[in-house]
Amino acid sequence: MTNYFRQLTLPWLIALSLMLLFTALWYHYESKIMQRAQVQQYTSSLQFSIRPLLANKNPDLLKAQLNHLRYASVLPVSAIAVYSDTGRLISGTDKAALLPRFQPEQMQHEFHLVHEAGTLIAVQPMSSSAASSGYDDVMAGQNDNYYVVVQLDAPGNYSVWLVPVLVVAMLGWGAILVMHSAIGRVSQRQQTDISLLVHKLSQLKQGQLNSRLDEELVSELAPLKLALNELAGQQLNNRSREDTEKNQLKQQITELNQLLVSEKQQSAQLQRLYEQSKQQQQQQILQLRQLTQQQAAIPDKLLQQVLRSQLTLAELTLASEPEPLKPLVLTEYVARQLPHYRNILVTQNLTLQLNEAAANAVYQLALPESLLTTLLTALLRVSSHSDGITELTLNMQLSVTGTTGSLLLSVTGNGDGLLASVKQQLVNPGLHSTDWQDIDSQIVTLIATKLNAGIEVQSLDGLGSTVSVRISVADCQPVQVKRLNHLLLFEQQLPRLSERKAALGSLVANVAQSSDLAELQRKAKQYHYDAALIFLPEPTELAVWLELIQTLKEKTKVLCYAEADCIQMWREALGVVIAAEPFCLAELQQLETADTAKLPKLLVVDDNPTNLAFIQMLLKLQPLELTTANCAQQALQLCALQQFDVILLDIQLPDLHGTEVARQLRQMQAYQLTPILAFTAHALADEVASFKAAGMNDVIFKPLEVNKLQQILHWCSSVKTDNAGQ
Repeated sequence: MTNYFRQLTLPWLIALSLMLLFTALWYHYESKIMQRAQVQQYTSSLQFSIRPLLANKNPDLLKAQLNHLRYASVLPVSAIAVYSDTGRLISGTDKAALLPRFQPEQMQHEFHLVHEAGTLIAVQPMSSSAASSGYDDVMAGQNDNYYVVVQLDAPGNYSVWLVPVLVVAMLGWGAILVMHSAIGRVSQRQQTDISLLVHKLSQLKQGQLNSRLDEELVSELAPLKLALNELAGQQLNNRSREDTEKNQLKQQITELNQLLVSEKQQSAQLQRLYEQSKQQQQQQILQLRQLTQQQAAIPDKLLQQVLRSQLTLAELTLASEPEPLKPLVLTEYVARQLPHYRNILVTQNLTLQLNEAAANAVYQLALPESLLTTLLTALLRVSSHSDGITELTLNMQLSVTGTTGSLLLSVTGNGDGLLASVKQQLVNPGLHSTDWQDIDSQIVTLIATKLNAGIEVQSLDGLGSTVSVRISVADCQPVQVKRLNHLLLFEQQLPRLSERKAALGSLVANVAQSSDLAELQRKAKQYHYDAALIFLPEPTELAVWLELIQTLKEKTKVLCYAEADCIQMWREALGVVIAAEPFCLAELQQLETADTAKLPKLLVVDDNPTNLAFIQMLLKLQPLELTTANCAQQALQLCALQQFDVILLDIQLPDLHGTEVARQLRQMQAYQLTPILAFTAHALADEVASFKAAGMNDVIFKPLEVNKLQQILHWCSSVKTDNAGQ
């Protein structure tokens, strides 16, 4: 910065000199302009003062006047004279003789100011007719016959412009002094900052970490400050990196030591596992020997089953590789495995019930099939060991949220509850037992551990038991299934009726349920279904059941199920195929859906939206295809486009009377024999006669009730029978 100001000293001096020269020239030029203006003004005033005297032709008076004007002037006038245009002196002041001889070479009309021998000579032309001419004539230059010549002493120009030049010089010199002082202060500041930089560099060289420079420096040294701080930061980073690397090396050494210790521990653990495996094998051999010794105590029909369970436990214990996942649809899986599960219980004369969830049929999930089969088998065997047990219920409930699901597998028995050792084994999986009845509980706990599943046990003496295993399923994908439109379901036990209806929700659109025989008879006669699912109760009223089953068989497909102890009696009484329970959803999926093209088509015409909505609600579960229209014109258009089997026609329509609509329909070739039912709130006998005369077959009065609904279904059923007969 100091060098910069020093380099600017000469340009500043040159600029100051040029400024002084310009100031002097400007003041000199300005003084000459002012001088010329003052002299011209003075000579102009002389014209007006001496013009009247020129008219009087009195030289003495003119001279006196000129002397007076000379002495009264503020200008340094030395002489005044009046000349004619021929150069003759008319009159003048006392020193007029000092004037140089005036001889104009030609006529002059303007004011002139010239310098001669250190004096100023001003020449002002004026008119000779001063007395009669006005100011405007003189200014216009008319009658210019005389000249006023004024001699002035030339003033010293130095006094005019010297003062401002001196003022400017003093200001410039003061500015230079101030700049010099500032340069000195900046130079001193620079010296101080440089000393600080040298000190910090010395600290940086010695490796001190606190060598960062935070003081404010002059702007010229700012880059050096940044460079110094970068070097200090790099030094600090290098030191930190070195410390970090040292710590990392120490940590790596520690980790290596820990790894060595861990490897030693793993080696010792493997050795212990090997010893445990040998011990387990020895225990299994011992158990097999004990089983052989206990053979007399174990019933013959269970001995082979126990040996298989023991072999399964050994295989699960020694298996190291995870079981492969397989995509499964639970309904299909259960249908395949159901004979196997029934065979497990048949040796103990136990019956099996099956409860499935609606989601079992519509989702595919990935599970190890062999483990799942082994787990369900073990659950059934665990629950079958209870005293007084006659029936087991297998529950498979899949619940899905998004793509993840939860599968609940549970077995419920109606006996006296689980054996104490079995229950203890399920609650505390770490316990080991050599009792043959505890082998299946060990299989359950071992598979639950492999599947990361939870086990729940409920067992009360005399009230039965439930063993549940809940498995989380990560990937559940929906699958397409065939759905039935209408199904008739009969189950006398209300709890099971609700369970069965809930399970059918994914396979059937509408389920008509019944738990009473009379209600079942009424629904069987009135409605048409895609299939009828009948769970037969204890054999009573066999004749009624025979008639009912025969009626249903004529209309739809019938699936009958009965318990094993009474199935033979039902078969002999009904003469139809009756399957032993349990029922699985896969059997229903194998049925073909009903041919909706064969269902009767009903057209309901009414201008009241409430009536139409109520009719749709009443008929939605009925075996027919329902179409609605809200005016006569729409009804006629629909009948022209398609063939309806029965028409329920409102009498009071907004655009056309119902009887007229009936007449127009009867004129169509396709509707000459179609049943048309009048739909009205009230009608007298003659009105009913007019309805029938128009071609209507029957009259149904509003409001539509359940008992009146039978009239419509009767006509639909008769049409269906006629079409079937054709």
